[in-house]
Amino acid sequence: MTIDLLAIGAALVALALIVVWWTRRTHRQLDVDPWLPRELQAAKLAYAERLFRTDGPIRVSARVDRVYRDRAGRLTLVELKTRGRDAVYPSDVIELSAQRAAVIATTGETVSAHAYVLVQGVDVRSRRAHRVELLTEAQVDALAARRHALLSGAIAARPTCADGMCKNCQFAGPCRGYR
Repeated sequence: MTIDLLAIGAALVALALIVVWWTRRTHRQLDVDPWLPRELQAAKLAYAERLFRTDGPIRVSARVDRVYRDRAGRLTLVELKTRGRDAVYPSDVIELSAQRAAVIATTGETVSAHAYVLVQGVDVRSRRAHRVELLTEAQVDALAARRHALLSGAIAARPTCADGMCKNCQFAGPCRGYR
């Protein structure tokens, strides 16, 4: 009888250890990316640090930081940025929009028309995900065509309306519109 009680006790202890291990493992998996927005909490990482390209007369190449696949199979882009200020810039939207166009062209899969920019402070303790609406594929094509025309000299550059952008631009000297 004593051996039976010891066997039952050992089985219960083993079962308790398995339950504790399983619970901790599950919580650890959920906490891998606690900064993810609610929409992506149940999504799976589909691509990380991968290069995608569009076809066509003007090709767009883009390396994604992360792409998550939700339960419906739709892909959502996430771009990681380390900055001194918690802000999203127009260049982030352009970068993510180019990534979207390249992922669609390469995979043929549905990619969400919005994405997230994860801004991490330089202190590494602060992280915040910002939802951004992306440009259409036609708008990305137009930007790529304009860039190509600027670099080939087919059109002249003009100053931006954003204060301070021209003075920090590496093309400010050759730009005829520079003040």
